[in-house]
Amino acid sequence: MEKIRQAEKFDRREVVDCILDAFQKDFSKFISAVGREKVQGFLEDSLRMECFYVIESEQDIVGVLALSNIQGRAMHKARKVAQNYFGNLFGLIIYMTHFREFEINYCNSKHTACVEFVAVRQNVQGRGLASLLIKEVISQTSYKNYLLDVVDTNISAIACYRKLGFVEIKRKKVRFGKQKGFKEKIFMEYRRKGKIG
Repeated sequence: MEKIRQAEKFDRREVVDCILDAFQKDFSKFISAVGREKVQGFLEDSLRMECFYVIESEQDIVGVLALSNIQGRAMHKARKVAQNYFGNLFGLIIYMTHFREFEINYCNSKHTACVEFVAVRQNVQGRGLASLLIKEVISQTSYKNYLLDVVDTNISAIACYRKLGFVEIKRKKVRFGKQKGFKEKIFMEYRRKGKIG
């Protein structure tokens, strides 16, 4: 039986491990260049645990998502943390090419939340856990609008979000798309009307 709860500070390592597992393809070059421990440490130090929710199965965290708001995104101080872990120049490059966008706050009112870092471990993907987690977090919170962005190559996530009632509101070409492995970010929005999905 799955249990969904807000993350605690002691979950930090397991939350980051879940993100790295779910986005293994996206992080593989980065990990190859600097090592898994440095990437793990960087993420642990730059993510705000108070934004995260987890889904547990048999007391193991198998999925996570962050819900941020007008007060700030789930990732913070990423430039400083990147420079601490990877050196001033390389840290700045890593930040500018890969993580700066995670600190841009799209929430323009107290009624809007941003769904971020939706991640499910690879060995349990395809079981509806991401949908369950999103539905439950939206039902536990009282925002009127929920925003998210997804890369154009993540077809399964786009389909999942559409089934839940998220609609595309805009597309934005990304810088360094070739290095990132995608061309556009798709911005989607869910407006609370009643029951989700």
